[in-house]
Amino acid sequence: MTDGSHAAAPFPPLASIVLVTGKGGVGKTTIAAGLAAAAAKRDGKAVLVEFGDGDSGKRVLAGARSSGVMHEVVEPKTALETSVGRLLGSRMLAKVFIGNFAVRRMLRAAPALRELAMLDAVGHIADKAKGRRVVVDMPATGHGLAWLRLPLQMRDLFGSGGLYELSERLVHRLVAPRACSVVVVTLAERMVLQETLELCSALEKEVGMPPARLVVNRFPQPIPPGAIEQARALQTEAGSQLVELLEAREAARSEALITLGGASSLGVQLRPLLLPQAGFDPNAVQVADWLVSQEAA
Repeated sequence: MTDGSHAAAPFPPLASIVLVTGKGGVGKTTIAAGLAAAAAKRDGKAVLVEFGDGDSGKRVLAGARSSGVMHEVVEPKTALETSVGRLLGSRMLAKVFIGNFAVRRMLRAAPALRELAMLDAVGHIADKAKGRRVVVDMPATGHGLAWLRLPLQMRDLFGSGGLYELSERLVHRLVAPRACSVVVVTLAERMVLQETLELCSALEKEVGMPPARLVVNRFPQPIPPGAIEQARALQTEAGSQLVELLEAREAARSEALITLGGASSLGVQLRPLLLPQAGFDPNAVQVADWLVSQEAA
């Protein structure tokens, strides 16, 4: 694996639907918003899809509204009513069905139908987008992988009927490399990186969807040549703390590169995109500019 320089082979193009996943707290929403902003800059419009309340997306899109990024929020209850309404032929019947006490208990015990409905909502948003890039801020690592397994599992479980047809449609609309691309986001920390590489391997082996991008957020920038030696030469108390800081950053960078270098042992053949660590959290527009500069958007 290389450091993502322009001398390496170009990144493969992304599909019209992009699913962004990774552990919680790694900057997944910011990267998703940046991908949407980059697509909007190129195509005029793009869509960022978020699940739940939509607050994270609103925050990172604060500077990208005028750039043509539309923010769609998928709320679980609404998605379930809409999807079941399509199966039953009536949104009113769906509300009655879902409101049944026994059905509510079933949904709490086995939430697969609700999650399938939320994926169904993504598919319909993509249909309405008419070929524009749709970027989906997926649930965190384990949950996101389970969501991508779900259409295949439900299709094989039912074999026929409405849920089979819904699952079959999602298999071809979402869980297929030609239909969508997966972008995985991580941090430059050894344990997080190792778990992320295992996720990349599982996506290919269990879902048949090898990630199209691996974004390593907040990657330590290299120490300028001679900087540590100069800090050691200033051995004041403050200078000693500076040496420790520089050495720790260099060690973290080296450890991250070694971990990434072991990706092939998991069957992961993927060039990482290293988003440099900065003194501030970038917004969607700044991430979009960086992705474009790396020819990765």
